[in-house]
Amino acid sequence: MSIPSSARVLVVGAGPAGMSCALSLWHSGVKDVVIVDAVPNGNGNDTSRAMAIHAATLEALDSIGCTDALVERGIKVGNMNYYDRAGSLLMEADFSALIGKTPFPCYLLLPQNITESVLDQKLKDAGIVVRRPYKVVDMKENPKDGNVVDVLFENGQSITAQYVIGADGAQSAIRQLSGIPFSDPDFPPDQPEAANTLAQMVIADITFDGTPYITDKFFAIISTTSFFALAHLKYAADGSKDTTGKTVFRMACGVPQTDGVPPSKSSVQYCQELIEKYGPYSLSCDKSKNPHAIKVCDVVWSTRFRTRYAAAVNFFTRFGSNNNDGGSARATGARVCLIGDAAHIHPPAGGQGMNLGLRDGISVGPVIAAALTAGSSPESDEKVRAHMALRRERAMKVIGITKFMAGAVGMSPTFQSKFAWSPVHIYTIRDWVLWALCKSKWIRETVAFKFSGLEDP
Repeated sequence: MSIPSSARVLVVGAGPAGMSCALSLWHSGVKDVVIVDAVPNGNGNDTSRAMAIHAATLEALDSIGCTDALVERGIKVGNMNYYDRAGSLLMEADFSALIGKTPFPCYLLLPQNITESVLDQKLKDAGIVVRRPYKVVDMKENPKDGNVVDVLFENGQSITAQYVIGADGAQSAIRQLSGIPFSDPDFPPDQPEAANTLAQMVIADITFDGTPYITDKFFAIISTTSFFALAHLKYAADGSKDTTGKTVFRMACGVPQTDGVPPSKSSVQYCQELIEKYGPYSLSCDKSKNPHAIKVCDVVWSTRFRTRYAAAVNFFTRFGSNNNDGGSARATGARVCLIGDAAHIHPPAGGQGMNLGLRDGISVGPVIAAALTAGSSPESDEKVRAHMALRRERAMKVIGITKFMAGAVGMSPTFQSKFAWSPVHIYTIRDWVLWALCKSKWIRETVAFKFSGLEDP
């Protein structure tokens, strides 16, 4: 598919953040928007796929007409509980605390590819087609107009745009070409944070040869060596409804580095081994632990990834050749905004990553629309700059929350060694603390409110 020679706004990346941004722009009156993606076919890349949509994100999606279709296809859940392997409750997030604060006092379990298919259909309904494959290879200042940029693609085509939205993932070409640094906000690149037991993870959609004996739609296990979660899904990984009579489950498991590198595609045997080693005893095939033993029957889809914390120094810049500081102070050049994984990445603790990216994309639409209406002026620039600075502040809060959670679940060997003197294992102390905190209704409700995103939408 060919591409126009120019557009007011170019969105690079057609994941959840990019598609929601394009829809938000369209709903805000910006009809001259082009969205491209480097992947030939949507939903075809084996990357980490989110499965939870929180209340603040559902509210944002409602503003662009997407929530009803998503709720219809997902599973509404009112709690997010964390257990030990024996099934004792350690921590609970009680989403009933959101009743009266939001129309969506829950979170939605829905595979990311289904979320993307809903967003893609909404784009088509608006007359916007994702152009594929368009891989960005360069950006150059336009020789005739200093307020636009020429974006060049691998296929030799190009487009001139006033605004470029970088929604092209953690390896963002837009971010790199704009000269914006991307690193852990708490640790310099030459002194990275010590890896914990969640440094690498496996995610798989699986079926069992029976009915798993678990009590929750989302069932998470905190152990001394890893983190394991199992969630009901209404749809299979390929987006089809289940026709086999078997429920599809999303499995997520941290794989300690001492176990080696996970396979690129998880087999039935490998998923079963992870369950036996890190999952709840209620799923074990060991009859002494589980008299109702069942086994993994099929792996519908799987992926592996390494976890990382990083954020762009700026989420907004004016593109130009003197971009030594990411262009944060430039008064000329096309406007570049970063959203989603192009702006921030972190482990999937609490299901925050895609949610933050969706709210990035939806919130920036009306801000850019207002700036385009006002025309090129320092005032309109400052409003966009201020908004993107606020998005960065909120990303820093989410990174802080996920660091705390990942640190509590998968403590680094360096941290564990500090407590080698203790007669009680550090994980036992952690479990006692979590169990005690969980007795407080205020704690359970506060955790749910933090997860929901309503505090900082």
